[in-house]
Amino acid sequence: MKVAIVQETVDPQRGGAETSTWEMARHLARLGLDVTIVCRAAPPGVPLNSEVSVLKVPAGGFSRALRTFRFLQGIQRLHLRARFDIVHAVTPCLAANVYQPRGGTYAETVQRSLAPTPSFELFWLKRLGRQFNIRQRFLYRIERTLLQKRQHRLFVAAVSDYVRRQVVEGYGFPADRTLVVFNGVDIAPLTDEEVARPRVELRKTLGLAPDAPLVLFAAHNFRLKGLTEVIRAAALDTPPTGEIPPGPMWSIAVAGRGRPNRYRRLARKLGVAHRVHFVGTATPIREWYAAADVLAHPTWYDPCSRVVLEALTLGLPVVTTRHNGAAEVMELGRHGVVLDGPEDIAGLAAGIAAALQPEFRAACRAAAPRLCEQLSMARHARELKALYQTVLVAESQRTRES
Repeated sequence: MKVAIVQETVDPQRGGAETSTWEMARHLARLGLDVTIVCRAAPPGVPLNSEVSVLKVPAGGFSRALRTFRFLQGIQRLHLRARFDIVHAVTPCLAANVYQPRGGTYAETVQRSLAPTPSFELFWLKRLGRQFNIRQRFLYRIERTLLQKRQHRLFVAAVSDYVRRQVVEGYGFPADRTLVVFNGVDIAPLTDEEVARPRVELRKTLGLAPDAPLVLFAAHNFRLKGLTEVIRAAALDTPPTGEIPPGPMWSIAVAGRGRPNRYRRLARKLGVAHRVHFVGTATPIREWYAAADVLAHPTWYDPCSRVVLEALTLGLPVVTTRHNGAAEVMELGRHGVVLDGPEDIAGLAAGIAAALQPEFRAACRAAAPRLCEQLSMARHARELKALYQTVLVAESQRTRES
């Protein structure tokens, strides 16, 4: 079976959907499929191995919108459906017979990205500004055409039930052609040595003792993933001046490429600057998983967060929100805490305090081995292969009937 995976840009080092695409492609190839990633841009050295081919579609232009438009024009000229059995679109394209919106639908992305806006006036200004985002509007139109006008020849692979609902309820796409192929990750369990060293060395760089409570926040989009809310929750954990704290206060390690200045100002204003550490991306995230006690991910929007799946697989308790598809696999008291929304600062502080308890952390570590297969990219690829076979059977039947 020949499979084309269409994604405009692919760089495994950037994380998120681009890392997932590479992991997914490799596992599909290991199942015996002939896999080609079709992209506009990929970093030097790609492909990473001989398992997956790369087909680049040159598409220049002075703006990102123009480059995207020319990329999709180039896709149309390639006549992918004549060359491949399955055209698996991550970036929506009209040649697709499988659509996998790994970042959720564009309609939901726009709506939820406006949710953290602090004032009514700013909300409407940002919403108006979205009207001038030509690239996003263009991709939304392609997605709408796929899901509303090409239903008879398309299947959707949703990475969570959250995304499935976006497709079925938001676009009226047939439920029987929308399957949840829950997201997966490639990450090996932590050894005792891998845990012990970061808990000493990384904490030492932060001025923390090995047993000091440490909360990890790992994201590049600080605003959307809830860093403001985590800092405000830390402030609730700070006793008034002159009072003795009830126990060790937790610190935050912020791992990501976001701009920290506004968050440093907020931390200073709230009196918690000494507890908020911006650690960048130089240290592999795996080491921060080992060094931390809890992952705080109070996101305003996440179709199915990789960082949460990785943390759960490694036995790290998670505090997140129902706006994250990854929360669908979490059990209260076993994996972490799921909040109704990130605006519940008191609930966030209480959730982090609960997840820091030794018995909570021990329960999460005990549950991790069972999650390794359930959340693996190998399982994700097997389910995709089964979906591809369903697609081919449906197309063969439609051909016979026509």
